Amino acid sequence: MSIGSISANPGGAIAAYLVDTKNEQTLATKWASGNAQMQADIAYFKAQAPKLTSADALMKDYRSLKVVLGAFNVSNLLTSPALTKQLLTQDPSSSSSTVQKIGSSSYQIFANAFNQFANDPLDTAGVTSVVNSYVENNFEAAQNTTTPGMQNALAFTRTASQFTSITALMTSTAALPVVVAQTGISYTTYANMSYDQQVAFLTSKIKLSDFQDPTKVAKMSERYLIQAVQDPTDWSATTPTTNTVLSLLGGDSNTSILSLFGGDDSSSTSSNPMLSLFA
Repeated sequence: MSIGSISANPGGAIAAYLVDTKNEQTLATKWASGNAQMQADIAYFKAQAPKLTSADALMKDYRSLKVVLGAFNVSNLLTSPALTKQLLTQDPSSSSSTVQKIGSSSYQIFANAFNQFANDPLDTAGVTSVVNSYVENNFEAAQNTTTPGMQNALAFTRTASQFTSITALMTSTAALPVVVAQTGISYTTYANMSYDQQVAFLTSKIKLSDFQDPTKVAKMSERYLIQAVQDPTDWSATTPTTNTVLSLLGGDSNTSILSLFGGDDSSSTSSNPMLSLFA
């Protein structure tokens, strides 16, 4: 599929989705080969990786950190160094860890992968994995500029099997619109519910076991795309979704997660239990 073509109709969107999912990594690699800045960032990261043996070393290297966070689709952490350090240095399996309290599947995967740098997470295999994911995530974001909703659809297709709870699902800005599209209401209607209403609604409508079936996952993504290309704004399909927890809390991609709990006296911990983690 040509990245320059516009797939602004349901049929075109589905066709594009089927092409992308058939061999996404190959398409992404080919696409990235024409992006000079991305190639430079990848080359830099590969050269620096042997030196990145601790959380401090990684966090001091902004350019490498950008690649790593982009690979795990948690680029919003670039503006939250304190939270990033907690994810990198705390035991991710501990019930008292920040990542366990937040409940974000994306943050959990990131923390698990590095696991306090106990097992050389950026060895040869780790670097290859990071680079491949970094390229893939950026490719999906680029696809979204020509086919509204494609980034969400592709990301959901890749990650659906990772969601084992409704609350974890709700922290993913990529997966959540796709899932809501299966329920019969608009995303705007869903967003206007209270947090507790959202949890109850999704629990009653969604079978998490379906996320383990690739055929069902593909059909969900296609159903979402049909709606997203017709009304991108309503279906959170117009802006690349690199964020996770921020959207759940009402923030945006330019806002530090920690700043959400600082100087705004109007914030309330009663409507969302996640706010109490930082109160």
